[in-house]
Amino acid sequence: MTNVPDRLSTAVVAYLAAPALVFCIGWLEPAAGGTLSALLLAALFGTVRTLPKSPATARSAAVLVWLLVLAVAWSALGGAGHLAYANVDWRTRDAVYADMIFGTWPPAYGTQSGAALMLRSATGLFLVPALAAKLTGIGLAPLLLLAWCVIGVLLFLLMLPLPRRFGLRLVGLSLLVIVFSGMDFPAILLVHGHAPVFPLPLEWWRPWTYTSLSGQLFWAPNHALPLWLGMLLLYRNRDSANLPALGLLMLPLLLLWTPFAVGLVPWYFLAAWKRSEGLSAALRAPTGLQWLAALPFLALMLAYLSRPGVEATPVLIGPVDASANSGAATWPALDMLVAYVQFAAFEFGLLAMLLRPRLIEQRQALGVAVVLLLLLPLIRIGPSNDWMLRISTPCLIVLLILVLAEFDKQAPVGRDRLRRTGLVVALGLGAITPGYEIARALIWNRTPPNYGQTLVEQQKGYLAPHYIGRLDQVALQRIFRPPSPVPSGTDRQLKER
Repeated sequence: MTNVPDRLSTAVVAYLAAPALVFCIGWLEPAAGGTLSALLLAALFGTVRTLPKSPATARSAAVLVWLLVLAVAWSALGGAGHLAYANVDWRTRDAVYADMIFGTWPPAYGTQSGAALMLRSATGLFLVPALAAKLTGIGLAPLLLLAWCVIGVLLFLLMLPLPRRFGLRLVGLSLLVIVFSGMDFPAILLVHGHAPVFPLPLEWWRPWTYTSLSGQLFWAPNHALPLWLGMLLLYRNRDSANLPALGLLMLPLLLLWTPFAVGLVPWYFLAAWKRSEGLSAALRAPTGLQWLAALPFLALMLAYLSRPGVEATPVLIGPVDASANSGAATWPALDMLVAYVQFAAFEFGLLAMLLRPRLIEQRQALGVAVVLLLLLPLIRIGPSNDWMLRISTPCLIVLLILVLAEFDKQAPVGRDRLRRTGLVVALGLGAITPGYEIARALIWNRTPPNYGQTLVEQQKGYLAPHYIGRLDQVALQRIFRPPSPVPSGTDRQLKER
């Protein structure tokens, strides 16, 4: 066993922390940004030094090459580099990315009541490649974003409990990761009585959805990657005495990537509480420096992300209104109950029933994941379904880990063989959903990037409140650099000539 701290966890921490450092230096006033970035660097350095040691058994070169090829292909098909068809949501992400490249940081979209309307959204994915594109030119912007996504996907694959030697088992299990999904295709057949249109998305067959991993990467990598890596960082370091400190630092940093990082809080809290033998012990575990770095950045993120937009966004908490996605005006209570049972069964219930974790810890994780997945459809926060879409992601990663562990067991016999066969069938039926996503990327025409419009122009003049907020607090105005209006589409096109 080597004495070097876990290189892979260190790489994940560096990847997730890099946007925060760019944000501090590029968006904040020099004094505030320099001080906060220095605190974060010192705290992170001290944290990774105390991580568990790197495993003695290294992956073979063939494994690394295979996973890299898989990461490149998966990311490219997802639309990040615009080498293939890119789903419609990429139009908005392209506009945000281009505004960060063309504009002076922090980007702004005019003023209201004397306060700058500043970009504030899930910008973590774009900060590092946007900085690189500022230095190299807009022509390399698609490839730079693709490269950043590839690094994240490769780290995700490396963090999973996959075989460390190349062979058919590694190939099969790594491909299983890409096609891991709920059983949407048979659900549509049985519930709606018709086959879905190929290759349109399958996942909205009920008023709720839990998105496949490929669906998450293809539609919202800015949310998916931090949630994947944040959950696997917890899993890899779940037995570390330094887990409370790791969670204290990483959760605020992840908020810059996605506000839905709050979905990781219960998992980190439970793991730290168990490892530290109580809440008070978990709170005492981090050092003063770690608290000093984490709390100011957390306060900054909460203030930054909570700035009100031009229009007030309603916050709704209660049962989901089925009419939001189904087109129906109202659903009778019995119909809603039937739909809920169908959704739970096909999306995760049958799969969870087929798993038989060996360890008590794994059984507890499965139980928590199932309970959360059962509760999320009953809670709605905000005008869209993003809450359950993103908060469910850590639970789905737990199910994936348990599925991989299932195939790490010896060959089953008797009833266990029948159960394993059922698991393979469920996974095979689920694979149809990401198959549609991949087919669409391969069959449909390539989507070129659209960097010629600002976010507001792309939204046809709408100042989307979940992307734009008023910098209306004096304290924040002193911390942030003066926001600068992003160049219009016409101005940026002239600049390119």
